[in-house]
Amino acid sequence: MPHFPVRGPSGDLTTKDAAADGAGRDGTTGARSWRMRLRSLGSRLGLLWVLIALFVLFSIWLPHTFLTLGNVQTMVNSQAVILILAIAATMPLRAGDFDFSIAAVMTASTATVIVLVSHGQSLALAVFLALGLGLVVGVVNALLIVKIGVDSLITTLGMLTALGGYAYAITNSNVIVVSRSAVLGFARDSFAGFPAATWYAWVLVVVAWYVYEKTPLGRYLIFIGGNREAAKLAGVRVSGVRGLALLTSALLSAFAGIVLAGQLGAIDPSIGSQYLLQPFAAALLGATTVTIGRPNALGTLIALYLLVIGVTGLELLGASSWANDVFNGLALVVAVTVAKLAAGSRQT
Repeated sequence: MPHFPVRGPSGDLTTKDAAADGAGRDGTTGARSWRMRLRSLGSRLGLLWVLIALFVLFSIWLPHTFLTLGNVQTMVNSQAVILILAIAATMPLRAGDFDFSIAAVMTASTATVIVLVSHGQSLALAVFLALGLGLVVGVVNALLIVKIGVDSLITTLGMLTALGGYAYAITNSNVIVVSRSAVLGFARDSFAGFPAATWYAWVLVVVAWYVYEKTPLGRYLIFIGGNREAAKLAGVRVSGVRGLALLTSALLSAFAGIVLAGQLGAIDPSIGSQYLLQPFAAALLGATTVTIGRPNALGTLIALYLLVIGVTGLELLGASSWANDVFNGLALVVAVTVAKLAAGSRQT
């Protein structure tokens, strides 16, 4: 279970953190205080500086291939579904749970939409049933993990396997393609130069940021993720909040599948594995910036674009296709390590 430093349900620092915070301020001059604030801001936005530096480096190195409007648009627009999945992953993570079924829920949702539409059903019905599938998965996950107490890793890995089988079953293990304009338009219709899929992801980031940073629910999630027993003693409905996090994660993953159906206009039942690693790499790497040690929306956005800049730059330099997996895998290991160290340092 991931462990992240917490604030109380009111949003105040815990006693230990508050004491350290107060001790750090006592006796400091105004100039020193400003230096400390700038240093803190620099560390909190360290990942953003790395992103900027990496973008500048590849732009200088590859001015005719990397630094082009088409390439920048491709990098941004290609990450819409992964960004939705990454935000979906952050909610259970904040509450101390893992949901490794997100990519499988997405694949099953995409398969549901494409298969129903290919058989002449309306897009509205297909979307409704795809979201219904996500709802069912979320309820089952919540019951097994929260009510019965099965480990979240085991439960969601089992669900990942089961949903993978579902996708193969309803597609008869075939790639299915549709060309109905309503399906494609859902994700491809553009506004201000960006397709609808990208706007869906950005709006979701804003909503998640507001929920995490400005509402009691966001504070409850962190409080529960840090110490469930303390959260119970404080009157937080731990089971309800954890269940809501898992349910929301599944619904967002199903929505990602609907967006993917619009982007591709097709379903390959084996596609889910391509969307499993990167969302978690972004969510965990994002916990090392903005609000250090805590999965957060803006950090996830920064981390995801950092990953795609790194992978794209390497590919344009001639790296083999396996560089994508290597880069994302190493980023995930680094993210978990840094998040663990950050959590430890804040607790001491």
